[in-house]
Amino acid sequence: MFDFTVFPGNNQPLCPSLEIKPHMADLMPETTKGDKQVTRDGLTLAKTLYFLSMPFRPNLLKIYMAVDRFVEVPIDQLKVDGIKGILIDADGTLGPHHTRKFSSEVVEHISKMVDHGLKVAIYTNAFEDRFHQFKGINVVTNVLPKPDKRGFEKAMTDFLGLDDPSVVCMIGDNFLTDGGARLAGMHFVHIRPIRGDESFIHSFTRKLAFKVAQFYFPNSFPLPK
Repeated sequence: MFDFTVFPGNNQPLCPSLEIKPHMADLMPETTKGDKQVTRDGLTLAKTLYFLSMPFRPNLLKIYMAVDRFVEVPIDQLKVDGIKGILIDADGTLGPHHTRKFSSEVVEHISKMVDHGLKVAIYTNAFEDRFHQFKGINVVTNVLPKPDKRGFEKAMTDFLGLDDPSVVCMIGDNFLTDGGARLAGMHFVHIRPIRGDESFIHSFTRKLAFKVAQFYFPNSFPLPK
């Protein structure tokens, strides 16, 4: 029923990429009509279908690395491992939910990524009009919301200018949304969520998806400090 192939590929020092063949995720409905945004945040059918597929496809829950805070993502390690592009979640990753002011530490870390030659874009399911602090950083717009793999693919090609998912990683706090990068063959860096004004359903589903990931890969996550 669920068919996927793991292959080593060339010049891929990270965990193997996935060749995704037709499955539940390909049945996820479009949540935009043309360029008009219909719904991006909240519980959607796409998220529900992805969550239901997790127990049957645990390899999608395998992470590249996990850190407590975004500023702890090791830029030098990304470069050594051949990463060229980075998609970054906003809410719970760069700051509290729906914040419009980000710490200078976070802004500086993204600047360092760019200075090291990495292509960077912010990919959020929430509104995209609050990232003026990040000068010169693309904000992904008019794509299908996470976890739809087509959204990740378009974000990669149109906003990072790359065409190889094996050299792209998604940094985020939510397996149910950001973890959809694995559907597209990208790598996933998990961040411990920043507390903030998070809705009950968002918090509940995020924690539930994390528990599933912990069940399959219990030694992949750092202990709380």
